Amino acid sequence: MVVSVQYFSARTAQKVPAMIHNKPFTIKGKTVSVGRVSAYPLLIFVAILVAASASPLLVNAMPQQPARPAAAKSRPKQTYRLRITEGHIIGVSLKADKTKMTEIAAALSKRLGAQVVLGPSVSKEAITVEFADLTLETAMALLAPRVFIDYEIKANAPPAPLGIFLLGQDDPEPAKNATVKSSSQALMFEGNTEDEPAQSEADADPLQIDLDDSFLTIKSKKQLLIAVILTIAEVLEVPAEIRYESTEMVDVTIKDMPFESAIPALSPNIRLYVRADLSKSLRMPLRVALVPPAEKVAGQ
Repeated sequence: MVVSVQYFSARTAQKVPAMIHNKPFTIKGKTVSVGRVSAYPLLIFVAILVAASASPLLVNAMPQQPARPAAAKSRPKQTYRLRITEGHIIGVSLKADKTKMTEIAAALSKRLGAQVVLGPSVSKEAITVEFADLTLETAMALLAPRVFIDYEIKANAPPAPLGIFLLGQDDPEPAKNATVKSSSQALMFEGNTEDEPAQSEADADPLQIDLDDSFLTIKSKKQLLIAVILTIAEVLEVPAEIRYESTEMVDVTIKDMPFESAIPALSPNIRLYVRADLSKSLRMPLRVALVPPAEKVAGQ
């Protein structure tokens, strides 16, 4: 008997005949005849072998999708717009809608490059305000009941704000050295234990400095700049800071000039520190300093 089995190989894609002959064979001395063996179990066995050899292993080859990052936390909507215009006069524009004063103070500090300090009562407030192109002092007066601004003043430059204090009515006034600090201080000693020959009235006072309200009169006849600065500080009752030994001489006459203009006019190496009290419309000196001259650019 001949049994024919047909199947397709996945590799050869050809029909392969399987022949079973009606012929006995011998196993360990015994003769076994396969003539009567049913072909169906053999077919099932062959089919299993074919399926195992021809059927490929199915693998999910779909590319893995990267895990999506967690949604970024949405930033809170900014409730204000601030614009600073620089120049000889600083301009401020601000539009705020229930904005915390702490946010406005941080933005002002960053844009102006100055320290902005809030009083205990003001730091807890939120304000709604809108103005455009106001001067710095006018703008700050709209943000708090009491405002102090510390400036650095030098020749041929607009006053530079160093510190802004936004305070409530009951908040304490800032210390005079809150923003203007010094690492050294110079003192001047006057007097002479020896008798000197009498001098004419014209030569008696080669250095005269008088203060009338906020106006200075300075008469200096070839006097050391250091001596002039120390005398000015004594008249103004403020500290004087000498940061280098200058040999510069001053020969000048200034009459009834605001101290903010008179003092820087003496030398480009002078720095005058002033505090403006906006609620009282007062300006008071804080310190006078003599700083080393700026280094010259190489090649000049």
